[in-house]
Amino acid sequence: MTNLDNQLFYSINGLAGKNTLLDTFFILVAKYSPIFLLLFFLIRWFFSKEIIETRKNLFIAFFSGCVTIVLGRFAGLFYGHTQPFTTLQNVHKLINHPIDNSFPSDHTLLFFGTLTVLFLSSKNVNRYWFLLVAALVGLSRIWVGVHYPIDVLFGALIGIIGAYLSIWISQRASIFRTLNNKISHLFLPKNK
Repeated sequence: MTNLDNQLFYSINGLAGKNTLLDTFFILVAKYSPIFLLLFFLIRWFFSKEIIETRKNLFIAFFSGCVTIVLGRFAGLFYGHTQPFTTLQNVHKLINHPIDNSFPSDHTLLFFGTLTVLFLSSKNVNRYWFLLVAALVGLSRIWVGVHYPIDVLFGALIGIIGAYLSIWISQRASIFRTLNNKISHLFLPKNK
């Protein structure tokens, strides 16, 4: 598995350094995607057309992000390795990153955990953008040289599992529904 993971890493990371525009795009996504996610949540929280329903879904998505990070930390206790730039030769490391356990990818966990909830709760045809953005975040972490494909793959799987678990909890735990209802009604515009 390690050999296949290394080959796949090189096939993606090997594309880095050849196109400044693509490198810049993936650097921005790899470094700043959590900030973009926060801004997206805030804009949706305050300016959505169906504000109460949107807020309820955002709260479940936020909860899912927390759940998936905990699940990821737990998974990291059973398997781990450092970033590719610490063990492989000729890695295009485009961003600084501390050396730690890179399994699974926290960015990928967060994005698949939160955006899967929004994907599942949306009826809009544009909902597939949520999955595309989550996949691009995972791909960016390989492109810039800080994660192996296995880190991203398991980050996505754990994120999806965390999303389904969070939705399941939100539908069954009355305390969760009560809390979600109260939070969803905070700071409503005067006309709502």
